[in-house]
Amino acid sequence: MKKLTTNLISLLLCSVATNSSALDLTEVVQLAQQNDTAFQAAYAAYRAATEASNQTTAAILPQVDFNAYIQRGRTENEKAGVINKSDNNSDGYSLNLNQVIYNKTVFDNLDQGDAVVAKAVADLETAKQDTIVRVATAYFDVLTAIDTLESASAEKKAIGKQLEQSKERFNVGLSAITDVKEQQASYDIAVANEIIAINDLSNKRETLRFIINVYPENLKIAREDMPLIIPEPMDIDAWTEKSLENNFSIIAAKYAVDAAQSAYDASKGGHYPTLSLNAAYAVDNTDDRTFSGIPIPANENTDARVILNLNVPIYSGGLTSSTVRQKLSELDQTKALYEQEKRRTIGLSRSAYLSLQADIANVKARKQAVISTQTSLDATLAGYDAGTRTSVDVLLSQRQLFSAQRDYSVSRYTYLSNSLNLKKVAGILTPADIDAINKWLIPRQKDAAQGSTN
Repeated sequence: MKKLTTNLISLLLCSVATNSSALDLTEVVQLAQQNDTAFQAAYAAYRAATEASNQTTAAILPQVDFNAYIQRGRTENEKAGVINKSDNNSDGYSLNLNQVIYNKTVFDNLDQGDAVVAKAVADLETAKQDTIVRVATAYFDVLTAIDTLESASAEKKAIGKQLEQSKERFNVGLSAITDVKEQQASYDIAVANEIIAINDLSNKRETLRFIINVYPENLKIAREDMPLIIPEPMDIDAWTEKSLENNFSIIAAKYAVDAAQSAYDASKGGHYPTLSLNAAYAVDNTDDRTFSGIPIPANENTDARVILNLNVPIYSGGLTSSTVRQKLSELDQTKALYEQEKRRTIGLSRSAYLSLQADIANVKARKQAVISTQTSLDATLAGYDAGTRTSVDVLLSQRQLFSAQRDYSVSRYTYLSNSLNLKKVAGILTPADIDAINKWLIPRQKDAAQGSTN
């Protein structure tokens, strides 16, 4: 079991032991923008939605079509026992133009198309920022899992050393068998925790791989002197106002209201008259033929006309009125969703700001906890050597230290994730924010990685 576990750790952390070609956060975000299927789907939806404006504009532009035909036939006519046969051949073409002069539905749909395109742009920006936060969070989850595994391995190693010492002390009569049993139980638990940490690291890496389509074998870690600051302005109300102004989900919801308003206005166009212009030019050529023995010479007919069409709707079975009521209900729905999005954004903004404040305090407290638990462990080990402390005391102190180290690692990466989330809610998250964090990431040291696999 020990050999198998060690091999698994080596496989999982082998890349961490190499400083060259470390994958940093900026590169991971770039890979996500290229390979993330959720972002690709959002971009395809954006491209599809942007065609709405072209489609609504097309309705007010001239509609021109050209038709041509050619006919080849044969006519037979029987009269007084005599069958007369003749060819029936003709050809021709026509050119037609239709132009809307007034149509309320068509004109109102122009505004709807513009609103749909604007909403698509906002949705795409939302997808971009969501991709940044998702991939960054997955990146930090991998780093946290690596630290957790290293901590679990170090804990197992330390307990194993304590177990060996307890056995030696028992063999020479300096300790009771209960100390050995307690150490053995703690060691077995440490082995199980290490296995759990190995599996968790594999799962976290698979989550990141799913986004970037590259297996993340070597990631940079955060420096110890990484600054802990809340982005300016340092005021929760200011961040709330910024979110209400710039949050792309709110902007998309607002354009959804505009599109629904235009659709409602357009639906009332069914009660209005329409005016259109039609111009046509047609040419029909007929070859000479014989009908009932009478020769008919070839001829060419030309038809040119311009028509002004006025259509006044009177009654359509209640369809128009029903459509108007339907679009009004859909407008009310988008307004309610818009208000819901504003309230949700206010809550998310305040929560993100308060979480970031708590994260900063938590990181500082966790760092101090590591220092304190290390000092406590040193004192306990000294007491154990002097015979004033038991092996149980040592185990408890070791667990407190390793737990403090894990919590410190989690708190730092949680802070980084929440700092990005605050800017996402405010609608101001950009790749530049990733680059700023990336400056504080460094390759994992080779000796540290190797030490965790021993």
